[in-house]
Amino acid sequence: MTKVSLHKDYILVETEIIDLSEIRKGNISIMYYIIEIHNTKNEDIGVLMHDESGVQVITKFDSWSKAKAKAGILGNQLQPNLSTKIVSYEETANETDS
Repeated sequence: MTKVSLHKDYILVETEIIDLSEIRKGNISIMYYIIEIHNTKNEDIGVLMHDESGVQVITKFDSWSKAKAKAGILGNQLQPNLSTKIVSYEETANETDS
């Protein structure tokens, strides 16, 4: 997570600490954002998906702002009883996954 504080004389930026030993081992955590679609008439929940080589896979966004933009566009296209929600999750990848 990155925090930015703007001040007249300086800019303070706080980022999470990166452990280079984990990167060297090949263990890297990546934050993704997905868009859930909620039905207000019942408890059904779906997720935004796309087609990759004939297989439906969850659409992952690498930034909250990209997910927010897509959720806004999608929200305008949905029926009135449907709404969007952005959910974040962390995925760990290692060199053997690449």
